[in-house]
Amino acid sequence: MIQLQNVSFQYQYQSKKALNAIDLEISAGEVIVLCGKSGCGKTTITRLLNGLIPYYINGELQGTIRLANQDIQAMEIHEISKLTGSVFQNPKTQFYNIDTDSELVFTVENFGLPSYEILNRKAMMVEQFELQPLLQRNLFHLSGGEKQRIACASVAIHNPPIIILDEPTANLDNEATAQLGEMIAFWKSQGKTIVISEHRLHYLQNLADRFVYLEDGEIKHIFTQKEMLTMSNEALYQLGLRAIHLEELMPQHDRLLDQGARFKLETLSYFNHDFQLKIEGFDLPFPAIMAITGHNGAGKSTFAKALTGLNRKASPTFHINNVKFRKKQCVQASSMVMQDVHHQLFTESVLAEILLSMPEPNEELALDLLALLGASELKDAHPLALSGGEKQRVAILSAIAADKQVMIMDEPTSGLDYHHMRKFANCMNILRNQNKLVFIITHDPEMIALCCDGTIELSQGMMKDITLFNKQRV
Repeated sequence: MIQLQNVSFQYQYQSKKALNAIDLEISAGEVIVLCGKSGCGKTTITRLLNGLIPYYINGELQGTIRLANQDIQAMEIHEISKLTGSVFQNPKTQFYNIDTDSELVFTVENFGLPSYEILNRKAMMVEQFELQPLLQRNLFHLSGGEKQRIACASVAIHNPPIIILDEPTANLDNEATAQLGEMIAFWKSQGKTIVISEHRLHYLQNLADRFVYLEDGEIKHIFTQKEMLTMSNEALYQLGLRAIHLEELMPQHDRLLDQGARFKLETLSYFNHDFQLKIEGFDLPFPAIMAITGHNGAGKSTFAKALTGLNRKASPTFHINNVKFRKKQCVQASSMVMQDVHHQLFTESVLAEILLSMPEPNEELALDLLALLGASELKDAHPLALSGGEKQRVAILSAIAADKQVMIMDEPTSGLDYHHMRKFANCMNILRNQNKLVFIITHDPEMIALCCDGTIELSQGMMKDITLFNKQRV
């Protein structure tokens, strides 16, 4: 079904090849996982298969790529789109409409299917993906995970034989990840060929036929499902891969948090036409690293924007060690890494991005920060030319450089491999020692185990529970 023969690719304006002499053959009906450290070439392979390279992304391509025995470079893009369906790492970048219903049927409308067939397929997608609560909604009012579900359904609706997923669980909660796993299993039962670029491997352990491990643009090893299942988490970590055996994860610290200082949030509320946030307030030890958890659409990102004063309709008030911060002071005392980091990248180099965030620019300190997250080699690169995980690291470092008392990070490890997630956890531990309070919006149990002191669980815009890992409940 898919053949890559001696394929190399170098992006325009980059000095290093993204892929080098790739040979890979994928049979019809196989589920293949592309894995490896951030920047290893996973996303580039997905772009080759869906035609983005070379039709929309410039660079030097060598070798042969065949889909269903057809040379992809001899095919028109509309011919490729009938064979493949792609879900990008950031689903918002593939939307063409404003409302969910129009987006679901956009592809089949463009293929000219009759109206009754379009409606039948839409109904099938709504049932399979459990999308009823998301119908007739503004796409840009959805959570990141909800956008991902719409993107997956809008791709599946035209029934392509090849499905390509780039970091599909980056913003999905555990329930939505399980639903995606069920959908992949369903597609596999239909005989579809599925290629998944992914850091989170646990939900694929019984679905994938092979795991293709890449390093520096080259295939270093191809693991069978059995080989991956017999590898320990520690062996996977050595390769820079995430854990498969989540049941073995445990918090790696058990510290007593209460050192006398406190963070107290007063009642926080926000309303719009389709969502209501009402947090009754809470009291936490200060400093601390707290995970904000909950299902997709629970209000986690809304809470973050309201707490930091970024949402104009919210008026936050919090206290740090008895010092009161109203809305204007909340903005000044807080920094945030957004789920879509493209909103936070402004300059023409990574180093300039870090310097821009500093209260007083200090190049020596900026270089030290880059080293913390293993990004020193990126200092002269343009932020928008980086991989998804690399962009994420730059946004995280910019927030750290801002040196605020309260930091919120919205899914900061969604695009990070284990190696860089570990570095991120070390950064969080440093921030705690520097007397910072960090809220991390996450669905990532590995990251929570590595550095968090507790969890705040939200549900339907309200606080459901707060738990500290020293077994205190507040």
